Amino acid sequence: MKCKWEVEDCTCYRCTEDVSQYCLFHRPVKSEKEKEIITNILNGDIQANDYLWNEEENIYDFRGIIFHQDVNISNIKINNLNKKASFDFSYAVFNKNVYFDDYKFYSDALFINTKFKQNISFENCIFIRNCIFDKSEFLSNKSMSVFYMSKFLGQEFIFKNISNGVKFDGIRFSSNTKFILQNVDYDKERYIDARNAYRIAKNQSNIIGDYEESGKYYYEERMYNGKMIFTCIKDEDKKHRYIVPKIMDLVSKYIVGYGEKPQNVLFFSFILISIFAYLYMIAGLRFNINIDCTMNYHRTIKYSFLDILNLDFKDFISDYFQAWYFSIVTFTTVGYGDIIPINYHGKILASIEMFLGVTVIATWTSTVVRKMSR
Repeated sequence: MKCKWEVEDCTCYRCTEDVSQYCLFHRPVKSEKEKEIITNILNGDIQANDYLWNEEENIYDFRGIIFHQDVNISNIKINNLNKKASFDFSYAVFNKNVYFDDYKFYSDALFINTKFKQNISFENCIFIRNCIFDKSEFLSNKSMSVFYMSKFLGQEFIFKNISNGVKFDGIRFSSNTKFILQNVDYDKERYIDARNAYRIAKNQSNIIGDYEESGKYYYEERMYNGKMIFTCIKDEDKKHRYIVPKIMDLVSKYIVGYGEKPQNVLFFSFILISIFAYLYMIAGLRFNINIDCTMNYHRTIKYSFLDILNLDFKDFISDYFQAWYFSIVTFTTVGYGDIIPINYHGKILASIEMFLGVTVIATWTSTVVRKMSR
């Protein structure tokens, strides 16, 4: 009878004669003898192939196993004929410490929906092929670097959909390995680990020439760097000194996307132009329309807040469109002269908008050039 353990698309390949219809590893309640067998497997006293080798899928199958003792993968006896097979730890739960130190994974290592409730260490590991962490939980390891001096030689190292990220300090990659860091969250006390993680991912993307991903990681790095401005300051009396840097960071984040989102600049420009158009209608504008060589037509608009509320909607839209046209001409510093402000209030507004326009357009240009140069 086949073990009835099943989670989503994962099923157990082992057979069982137990009345519970679960195999030795997935059985909820184990006898002392069964616990001893598992302990002997983990300590290397029993050959693991008889219990963990999945010939159908050509993997060492740790899926769905709940470990209640410390695990050192190097102690497990692996048949040399199958040593280059993949290791699948999907849906496994490690209630105690687990150590993969100095282990060499010849094929893929899969950690999907895996839970690490205590310390985990991959120090000095070597990954010949791909390594995937997806939807895994790290409930400890807040102060140590999990992959310290580990070497990734495969095509991809994927670390995504993680609610509690880890430190990547000291990790090493080959010049061909793609490091995918996606949807990884860090709590407030570990923003510096998050910044360093995305910096490592950015640098590796630059090495392999994946500049599109590099830009995304640069944005995340800068975002966590901005979050650290206040959170890393313990003394409340000193926080006021960092108000200006925090404001500059917010401006850089939302207006230019840290240089990675030129569309933000265009949207901000549209908002500025629209706001100034409304202000020009209140300050007042004069339209100079040339009818022929000898005759000009002048029209002035100047509304109060009450006038705008009582004005016919079509007339308001018509006047607002003219004011918007003057605003965009002023913003881009073109200045045709067919519409001019009628007082100092309008001239001050125009001066401010021209200054903002020059600054924003220069910022947008540099952002586009930065993206295109990649």
